[in-house]
Amino acid sequence: MINRREFLKLTGTTLAVTPLAFSLAKGESAHIATRPIPSSGEPLPLVGFGQSSAFRNGDLPLSSSLLDTMIKMGGRFVDTAAKGQKTLGQYMENRNAHQQLFLGTNVFSSTKADILMDIDQARRVQGKNTLDLVLLRNLDGLDQQWKTVLDAKQAGLTHYVGFAMSRSSYYEPIMKLMRTGSVDFVQVNYSMLELQAAEKLLPTAHDHGVAIVTNRPFINGKYFRLISGRALPEWAQEFDCDSWAQFSLKFILANPAVNCVLTETTKTRHAVDNLSAGFGRLPSEPTRQRMLGLITSFITDGFSPR
Repeated sequence: MINRREFLKLTGTTLAVTPLAFSLAKGESAHIATRPIPSSGEPLPLVGFGQSSAFRNGDLPLSSSLLDTMIKMGGRFVDTAAKGQKTLGQYMENRNAHQQLFLGTNVFSSTKADILMDIDQARRVQGKNTLDLVLLRNLDGLDQQWKTVLDAKQAGLTHYVGFAMSRSSYYEPIMKLMRTGSVDFVQVNYSMLELQAAEKLLPTAHDHGVAIVTNRPFINGKYFRLISGRALPEWAQEFDCDSWAQFSLKFILANPAVNCVLTETTKTRHAVDNLSAGFGRLPSEPTRQRMLGLITSFITDGFSPR
């Protein structure tokens, strides 16, 4: 059993931590829960980092503080693109942490030559002979792009392949590919304020062994403006929820199709709060509907998050 001082040392911060994170650190495990990647069975922690401005702006000290905190709490997944990869590569080299981080590498190119060039550059910058995950972002000319990344996977250039998208117009062609069994991951926006993916995309992923990674849990801050000044309901303790941030994250994670939710922050105390959503109980489906009803009532109260 560890005390509060030891937990602060564990998280690498002297800032305030959530009651949930501290209470769980006193138990048998101080690590975020995991779910298996369907196509391989490899465990993946439930909460990770998106493309924080700290990574994109090359702030290595701040990035190192955030990443140290995530790793100490059991996190692994970091979403990255060209602007953030150098910072992550430097961090992994300094900490010898290439195996500790699981990077989702976003590729925006559309031609075969450019996609392969981006993959090769990512391997060099990240210091990984085989990338963890390649996510296609530019989905025009989908068939040729998909063949290119599947060939790259076959050649050992990446362990997993998939897509990252926000436009619902791509749902149908992506679901068609999901049904072939060739897709490992899909990253998509999904939260209490963006539910469209839950209608068909997430169930299809769950049925066909595709890992779902979600982004925009706070809708770029609009969620926090919606709940500003409101008290967290007491019944949130029924699923070990200590903050409004965890309220949103646990709603998302309680969907069985979701493998990991990505959060972005430049503050270590916010990172600890967000990552703590990966500890403890998750809401049941009736409770999720209660949560959704509460957030919806805030909107009908006269506030629009748009």
